[in-house]
Amino acid sequence: MLFSSSKLGHIGQILSTGAVWEISTSAFTPPTANEIETFVHVVIQVVVGVVTIYATVRKMFQKPETVVKLPAVGAVVAPSASQAASAESSPTDSAHVAG
Repeated sequence: MLFSSSKLGHIGQILSTGAVWEISTSAFTPPTANEIETFVHVVIQVVVGVVTIYATVRKMFQKPETVVKLPAVGAVVAPSASQAASAESSPTDSAHVAG
């Protein structure tokens, strides 16, 4: 059938003969609900495994992000007690601080 004179051909012939036998003996009976459920579970587990391995390898080869510390421009700082008292006395200063 295949190249049965080589080791790979011999293994291929054994596997293909086994596959043909399996198909010819059980292909004409429909699968049961348990077999379908088991097959679906296996497919889902394989998909989850492949996605997990892909994400792990992608994360492994990802370059680390550089953290750049920028100066805080326009940071909100709570006014001290003396600044709060002067802001209450002068309404133009409080409008200027708020805006």
